[in-house]
Amino acid sequence: MREPEDDMPAAELDARARADAALRRIRDGADPTREAFDLANTLNDESVRRFARRLRDLFRRA
Repeated sequence: MREPEDDMPAAELDARARADAALRRIRDGADPTREAFDLANTLNDESVRRFARRLRDLFRRA
């Protein structure tokens, strides 16, 4: 059974929804290593983006 989250772009999903979608894909036969790698990269990219944005904001105020 497909879930609506499976068809949404990753950027529109929160971390929990992305993890749930990855687990569903693994349960449906997807490669667990690839799903874990993609999920970790996505979450890491978001963390780096948030950190960089905060640094830019900090330097703009200074």
